[in-house]
Amino acid sequence: MGKKQILSFVAIFLLCATVLSAQVASRFDGVNVFYYDSLHEAFADAAGTSVDQSDEITVLADIVLDEPLLIEDGVHIRLVANGNRTIQRSGNLIEFPVIWVRGEGASLSLGKPDMERTRTEPLSGVESTMRGSPLHELIIDGGYLNSTPIEAHSPLIALSGPDSKLIMYNRVTLQNNKNIGDAMTTNYYQNGTGVYIFTQGDIVDRQAEFIMKGGTIRGNINDTRNPHPCGGGVFLRHFGIFTMEGGVIMNNTVQHNGGGFYTDGMGSFKKTGGIIYGANAPAEYRNTALAGLGIPPCYGHAIAIIKLSEIFLGFRDDTVGENDNLSYFGNVLISGVFGEGEKWDTHAKAFRRMLFAIILPSLALVVGVFLVFWKRYVKKLARIVQEAADTTPYIDLEHIGLSNREKDLCELLLSDLPLKEIASVLGTGYSGAHFHVQNLYAKLGIEGRTELLVRVKSRK
Repeated sequence: MGKKQILSFVAIFLLCATVLSAQVASRFDGVNVFYYDSLHEAFADAAGTSVDQSDEITVLADIVLDEPLLIEDGVHIRLVANGNRTIQRSGNLIEFPVIWVRGEGASLSLGKPDMERTRTEPLSGVESTMRGSPLHELIIDGGYLNSTPIEAHSPLIALSGPDSKLIMYNRVTLQNNKNIGDAMTTNYYQNGTGVYIFTQGDIVDRQAEFIMKGGTIRGNINDTRNPHPCGGGVFLRHFGIFTMEGGVIMNNTVQHNGGGFYTDGMGSFKKTGGIIYGANAPAEYRNTALAGLGIPPCYGHAIAIIKLSEIFLGFRDDTVGENDNLSYFGNVLISGVFGEGEKWDTHAKAFRRMLFAIILPSLALVVGVFLVFWKRYVKKLARIVQEAADTTPYIDLEHIGLSNREKDLCELLLSDLPLKEIASVLGTGYSGAHFHVQNLYAKLGIEGRTELLVRVKSRK
């Protein structure tokens, strides 16, 4: 090979290397591989026909995004990494999620289940086999830990298309996003910081679903500037399903309910695996709810569920482990947890909380007010009696002309003895004693014993 040929070969090699180094993504449609200078171009060209026949897009370099990655109607994408790769939002991408599955019947799979790796469980030290590649890590990062922190107005991933799906596997991490959106004005950043699931309208039978088979959602902060920022890791609103089969939700923070996971309205949660750390976990793992919501304050450091169709607020502050299959009477069409397992909360418990928190304090307030008014009434009555006594003419038993027997009867009436005992002292029957008493009252010009007590001036 001549010198010119060698130089030509080297030039071609360097040119190819330069071109390849500029390419940040590849797409495999099941037959061909295509290379792209931007991830947006790869997403725009993708047209997988189903979840099982998704176009596989491989991230070849670390990427900083200025615009969201959109998945439109009928598009199915599997996003994987070649090596350890990070997709990060930039300071110009704060009004939209990094990835938005908004198409009808669309899907996004993060990672793939075809490799195995071994990890050490963080709290138990036990070795376990997990699905995922030992060499490839896909990280979607909100940039809040940058040297200049990025404070966004949206979650990392939003899922809003009818019948849409988000599937997440191991070796995928959603992290370091902070949502400080100002108001509830748009569907995709109303709340939440990691994953936000919201199916619009009343399409009960076409719900969006997030299936978490593995991976990690961590270090996200929800400080949304609306009345109730909820859902530090995952926020599920209206018609939607969150199915957790594996993975870890950890170290997320929210200003109100649901540090790890929150749902209200018609959102439903099915858990058959995975860990959502709560207040009893070490600081670097626990999810945290800062302010609380409800009466009494129900923080839900791990999980909070509000069922709007009935007055119900269920929550778990402690860690929800791999084998905790949470459930209460609920299903995919009703807000709550569905499946089999631990009955972690009930309407009866919620009623008892409401009883102790609302009814008993209210009753105590009513009793307190009643006692105040009763005390005033007793004082007023005593004052009226005293005033009446002061203005009532006295009866002087010494100079009124009573017989000795009548004087003795007066003394007995001025005592506390009942009429039955007075009859016994007089040696007569009850009717006889009553007759003599009435005659005495008539002679004194009074109505009864109370007036006698008031008007007697002196006693023997």
